[in-house]
Amino acid sequence: MAKPLCPLLAQSRALIDSLGYFDTDYSQPESQKKVLAQIVDEMATFSPPQDEYLAYLPPYSPTFSGKSRLQSEFKRVAARVPLDAIDFNRYQVKEPTGKHAQSLEAWMRAVEQLRVAVENQSNRVINLELQQGYGTKLAETRATLLDGINAQYGHAVKTANAVSEKINLARQQEQTRNAAKLQTYQSRYYELLDKNAAIKRACAVEQGRLQKKSKTA
Repeated sequence: MAKPLCPLLAQSRALIDSLGYFDTDYSQPESQKKVLAQIVDEMATFSPPQDEYLAYLPPYSPTFSGKSRLQSEFKRVAARVPLDAIDFNRYQVKEPTGKHAQSLEAWMRAVEQLRVAVENQSNRVINLELQQGYGTKLAETRATLLDGINAQYGHAVKTANAVSEKINLARQQEQTRNAAKLQTYQSRYYELLDKNAAIKRACAVEQGRLQKKSKTA
């Protein structure tokens, strides 16, 4: 037996109707266009507009206690400038050559660069050793934890779906039982609307006739 499904929920979960198994007007393209047009008109009345809702706030420029690196990074993010890739040239050791071969400062810079490269390689070795010693166990533990979380949420989703399905089934049965009565009420509603419109037109005609009569009297 196929599970009962509200036709409106199959189209859009943002659309809520208390008579989803009875009303079918919303499935018509004309009705959908009218609804979307009303939504757009309503959104146009928002104050302030969506793209200017922060315009009333003063500009924010943090100082970061004078830390220039944080300031430059904040400006980069604010300007939406992508982050540069890591520069691996700093880990390359180059021996001073040419006119720099006799420069003490050049050799000191080379030694400092060599220290940076050695430190980088040392960190890489440590990371590889940690990965080799604990990586597999960590991955297994993480996988077990994620499996448990997945099972827990899966059970919660299954329970929620069962409750929702029970409610939808009860709503479907109730609306199906009362479909004829609802259709009668709906037809009567439209008849009364037409009758009221006819009365309104008749009143307007009679009012116009009386106004003309009073002018000619």
